[in-house]
Amino acid sequence: MVINVARPELLVRQLIDRDTWTYTYLLVDPRTQQGVLIDPVREQLERDLSLIKELGVELHYVLETHVHADHITSAGMIRQQTGAKIVYSKAAEVQAIDIAINDGDKLEIGAYSITALMTPGHTNGCVSYVVDGMLFCGDALLIHGCGRTDFQQGSAEVLYDSITQKLFSLPDETLVYPGHDYAGRTSSTIAEEKRWNRRLGGGKSKAEFVKIMHNLNLDLPKKINEAVPANMETGISFDPKRYLHEEFSMVDLHQAWQALGQDELVIDTRSAAEFSGGHVPRAKNIPFGDEGNYVAELKNYKRVYLYCRSGRRAQTVFTNLSIMGLNNLVCVGHSGMPEWISADYPVE
Repeated sequence: MVINVARPELLVRQLIDRDTWTYTYLLVDPRTQQGVLIDPVREQLERDLSLIKELGVELHYVLETHVHADHITSAGMIRQQTGAKIVYSKAAEVQAIDIAINDGDKLEIGAYSITALMTPGHTNGCVSYVVDGMLFCGDALLIHGCGRTDFQQGSAEVLYDSITQKLFSLPDETLVYPGHDYAGRTSSTIAEEKRWNRRLGGGKSKAEFVKIMHNLNLDLPKKINEAVPANMETGISFDPKRYLHEEFSMVDLHQAWQALGQDELVIDTRSAAEFSGGHVPRAKNIPFGDEGNYVAELKNYKRVYLYCRSGRRAQTVFTNLSIMGLNNLVCVGHSGMPEWISADYPVE
């Protein structure tokens, strides 16, 4: 007999920066605690990091819908603190990122698959994300409106096609979560926007839409001269590669462990609870976030190998300790403890 187990509902937290009326979204698979953060704002960094920690989220990705002109992202700082990978549309041409996605590409968090839809027009690098009947569309489609098209390679004609041909082709019941709403509304649906959107709902033609957009006569965003250059650098001028020492390499953890010398150390960067449930023999537990307290001690070793469950925390600890002056660190090529166990290696 086959028993179908229902997939737990995706956890969604909608957060707001009231100075810019920007929505940030945290999505979490409740079974695996894997998550993504969409369009974070620099001034809300501590709020977002606290929520991620409180909910026990293993943040896999920071998703940006476009290069914002009205606020500065915190994506670079979040990557530094969590190890999450920064994702932009390839067309945005942002260099200091981890993943440049194309139309139809998918990102996985637990049991959920997030599909990227290229929706240019507001900017040439706009991307929307679809997951579990929900659309996170940044500034492309707003509640009863849409993003402006008069800067950053914007095009009313292109935006019309993006919305009518891609977003309006989604099921009517799809929930629409925009990047902003200046009236305090939180969500809409595709059916509602197709009927009531003031700029292109009700079957408006492309010519009607273009005329509306060309006559908006809006002031430029106040922070555009600061925000756009900063966001092209993910919010900070931070490049982890500048901290990699000459001897940096990726090695297999099992091989390193077998030949471990007296002046070498294996560090498990998982939580104390995870460590107590089973770890690599002779490994020392330094949970992610506590690494700053061990800099002086770790300087005494010729080589320090870092691992965790999936590799993300170990990579972040590597970066943080490198910034603090350590040059004896190695992130292991082994994926983490689950693979160590599945390979039937010794567990303490």
